[in-house]
Amino acid sequence: MEDQVDQESLIVQLRTAFLQQNLEPFDSRDVSKIRNDDRAVLAYLKNCRFNLEKSFNMMSESLKWRKSFGVNDISKTSFSEELLTDPYLYFKGYGKHGEPLLIWDVKRHKKNNTTLNADMKKLLAFLLDRREGAKEYQKVIMLFNMSGCGLSNIDYDFIKYLISLLTEYYPDILDNLLVFEMPRLLSAAWTIIKNMLDEDSRDAIKFVNKSEVLEYVDKEQLPISLGGTNEAAAVNVMENDFQSLADKKQVTFTQQSPPRRTASNTSTDGKTTSDRAMSPLLITPQETLTFSVQQSNSESLPQMIRMSNNREVQVAYKVKTTAPEHYRVKPTVGLVEPGQEVEVSVQLTPGSAVTASRDRFLVQCTPITSPFKGDITEYWRSVEQGKVTEHRLRCKVVMNGSPIEEKVDHLMNNSIHMTSPAPNVADRLSAIENKLKLIEQKTEATHRQTRNTSIIVQIFLLVSLVYVAYLFYQEYNLLQESVAADGSADQSNPEL
Repeated sequence: MEDQVDQESLIVQLRTAFLQQNLEPFDSRDVSKIRNDDRAVLAYLKNCRFNLEKSFNMMSESLKWRKSFGVNDISKTSFSEELLTDPYLYFKGYGKHGEPLLIWDVKRHKKNNTTLNADMKKLLAFLLDRREGAKEYQKVIMLFNMSGCGLSNIDYDFIKYLISLLTEYYPDILDNLLVFEMPRLLSAAWTIIKNMLDEDSRDAIKFVNKSEVLEYVDKEQLPISLGGTNEAAAVNVMENDFQSLADKKQVTFTQQSPPRRTASNTSTDGKTTSDRAMSPLLITPQETLTFSVQQSNSESLPQMIRMSNNREVQVAYKVKTTAPEHYRVKPTVGLVEPGQEVEVSVQLTPGSAVTASRDRFLVQCTPITSPFKGDITEYWRSVEQGKVTEHRLRCKVVMNGSPIEEKVDHLMNNSIHMTSPAPNVADRLSAIENKLKLIEQKTEATHRQTRNTSIIVQIFLLVSLVYVAYLFYQEYNLLQESVAADGSADQSNPEL
């Protein structure tokens, strides 16, 4: 309750400071929203770790953008028929907990189509704005279908715009961003993007294939092209159950429901702590997994996550991580019987220590009211949304008694440390664009070199064939001369 009172006080302070400034640069409809909707104000506070000054600046810049972009005046009539009837950015299906699924078929996106891409920016803002203004507010899962993509589909300008939407203009809209079947050629580019983002945005990005995507979306909700069983051919740019902003229910702080699928609250100092009273398990450690290594490329000693069940019912648990390739986790799912304690072993793999401080672990747990003896993995597929609580853990690596976070910054080309103040988004996006362009230039140079090598090989083969033909011709002439000589000899010696 103390966190709730603090948040309510901060909402009042931020709202008051905003309304006391010159409101001319803002749309009156957005000003009214800030004046009446606690949820809208709280989104900026959460995004800025409850720093009032940063929240104020973000809110002001965001609302200036909304007016200049004309967000409140965009409607379905703003778009071409092609973009609505044959879209490659559309809603289709829902996540495991009812999150609307927004799919972007990146292969169909061509970065040189200026007119269409301008409409795409407008459409994306329109969809997110309507989603944010729906009566039943729920975050969105965005799925980037990268299957079959090449560098011609990677639009730096659109990516910069997308990141700005998700980090500044709609800071509380994204649940997860699923990057589906990333081609190997483009993986380096997306690794750069992920490492340059702020911590929360970085944690939201998941690289998935046809089996891994099922952790977030049930098979029957996915199109067949994404490994699902949804045979419906038609796609709908708009959600069928979208509510217009005009019908939007105003949400006040006292009416606000707790965050979904989580047992964590955010305090005024910006730190996230688990809600111990709500969690059915007592989890140790509470905040940080610390791994000890002798060298940066050596394997760590096992670290234990202990879960004690003080309830009178069974509790199911599942352990997830943002970087499963960096850890050995045993077991990842299981049951904790009443009055018992379970240990999960977590070991850092060789070569993973350098970037481990960026990784996160998530322990999900849910009570089971009736005795359960089946497959616990299958059980998790049918768990109801409201019964799951979460406990988040950071990772820390100590090498010979000293933390190695500073080495991460150096080896990641001076990217921002997770606890350091982040640079402004424009600087981060500019750095991303420069790195992506460098990758593209190197790739194009490789293609040119391959093409030139192929031409040289073809010329060599052609010359070789001409030379071989010449040799055969010479042999043929010698043979003819030999036959002619033999014939002359026979005519000059008839007795023979």
